[in-house]
Amino acid sequence: MSARWGGRANSMLTLFIILLKTSTICGFEVPPVNIAALKPKGFRASIPNQEGITLFVFQGNINRNIQSPNVGTLTGEIDEVTDNEWVYEDESVQLKVGDVIHYYVTVIHDKSGYIKDGQSFTVAELTDRSGTVSGNTGNNTPDCRPSLTTYRGGSVCSGQVILQEDFNTLNENTWTIEHKIPINHPEYPFVSYQRSSVSVENGRLVIRPKLQEAEPGFNRDSIESGTLNLINSGCTESTEACQMTAFGYHILPPVVSGRVLCRSMAFKYGVVEIRAKLPQGDWLYPELLLEPFIHKYGNDKFASGVIKVAAAAGNRNLFMGTNAQGNELLFGGAIISSECNDTFIFQKLATAGWGDEFHTYSLRWEPERLILSVDGREWSRLDAGENLSSKLPPACARTLMGGRLAPFDTEFYLTLGVAAGGVITFRDDSYSSGRAKPWRNSNSKAKLHFWQDLSYWYPTWGDSSALIVESVKVTAL
Repeated sequence: MSARWGGRANSMLTLFIILLKTSTICGFEVPPVNIAALKPKGFRASIPNQEGITLFVFQGNINRNIQSPNVGTLTGEIDEVTDNEWVYEDESVQLKVGDVIHYYVTVIHDKSGYIKDGQSFTVAELTDRSGTVSGNTGNNTPDCRPSLTTYRGGSVCSGQVILQEDFNTLNENTWTIEHKIPINHPEYPFVSYQRSSVSVENGRLVIRPKLQEAEPGFNRDSIESGTLNLINSGCTESTEACQMTAFGYHILPPVVSGRVLCRSMAFKYGVVEIRAKLPQGDWLYPELLLEPFIHKYGNDKFASGVIKVAAAAGNRNLFMGTNAQGNELLFGGAIISSECNDTFIFQKLATAGWGDEFHTYSLRWEPERLILSVDGREWSRLDAGENLSSKLPPACARTLMGGRLAPFDTEFYLTLGVAAGGVITFRDDSYSSGRAKPWRNSNSKAKLHFWQDLSYWYPTWGDSSALIVESVKVTAL
């Protein structure tokens, strides 16, 4: 078998020129792709041989979308058949149950190119080269006590550590760095999420917001009349969330921020611990969230629920009405309704800003309650009672056919990020350092009005505007 890997830009360009000329020719269908995650490590993708095939090309990413003609982190060109199969194998990659391989393949058949795009494979088991498999079936040793926690649909032992991350590096097999315009975000923050805002520095995850107009190729006029195109830089969402052209008051997102997801480690019930320093700067807020892996109760806004492990406004001197709501006010809890988004949100006022120092923010998620703690001390809890959804105000009442804590009875995954503005976090009667909030949440020009006030809020940003995460740990109940 002969294989050519990585950095084959010229070869791929030639291949897709051929493809563009021949993709409409009928009579050949790309054979089914067989994929195996190997143990202790390795990855294999193959297709059965057919007469006329002369080249098999595989391009894939782990837990990150890919579209042709982009080159992935799993990349191979196979030009020889082995045992009547075209086989691409990478012996160095480390996969685990729950990882999702996004990929496309291209096959040259009778000098014509054919592509099978938009494919994905979820690792349900690990296979050794003899064919024996091992899945996520828990630990059956005598020391294993059953847990209520599930991890990607499988059982785990009580006290088992599901995720432990110290951020010596950012493992993109575990974490997906979002690169998109969040058009479907229920809070409509005035940001785009881009990889350039995410880094690892001195063993810490750093997510630092900045201005789009200061990015290469942009200026202040670009926000009102330019185009933000993330397609060719590895957009992680569908096409409509990858490109935007400004027109009228529909400006580009004025802030570039970052967000990382741990979809590969979805779980139900457990203890989450995040040691972090929260961002400071006017109209910023952190996203330390659990989000639903599958939207069992609906895709609309918060229908399937979101858990806020911890958050605080970045403003140093913020009042909503007569109440102090700035960086010294910690809030967290659950949201299951956009209209009644604060029903299950709790608050804790401190004497100093939560972004002044590192703190450990914890969530204990049980089948009938959510418990929030900071630095080892419980500060709020949400009990389901007979049914959590029945506690919503009448205007937002809904019936969920699930457990007592529904929609929090399915698997969720961890999200870490920084947002700015938006239409939920900051009330319209907010004042920051005596100045009224420059936008109204229901106004169609909210994002424009936020941006037009840049000379007042941007000077409050600085080194402390980053979300800095030292560690993350998830443990089974």
